[in-house]
Amino acid sequence: MKKIPLVVDGQSLEIWAERLGKDLWYHYNGESFVYRPEEKRRKSTTAKISQSQVTAPMPGKIIKVHVSLGDTVIEGQALVVMEAMKMEYTLEAQMSGHIEAVNCREGDQVMLGKELIKLK
Repeated sequence: MKKIPLVVDGQSLEIWAERLGKDLWYHYNGESFVYRPEEKRRKSTTAKISQSQVTAPMPGKIIKVHVSLGDTVIEGQALVVMEAMKMEYTLEAQMSGHIEAVNCREGDQVMLGKELIKLK
């Protein structure tokens, strides 16, 4: 999570934001939001950045953990399903690799930014 200072209508604000795959999650004043860009608008030529940590994009409950320590995963594979704001969110691997750590269990309540899975 990165803290981002903003000025809106002359008022200074701070939000927390994190990119998970193509989605941009941001949190302000106790609420969480997600921005999903339309595929047809994206014309990025920048290299994809690998992320070895999967963190909770918002506070919520872990519903399902699809991987175990030592498992081999591929980019885009579902790792964890969490419930937040009465919706389920599937967190996917942003790179292929091996599971180095699983820091959550089904039923856990997690806070924003908690490392859930670590890839190597």
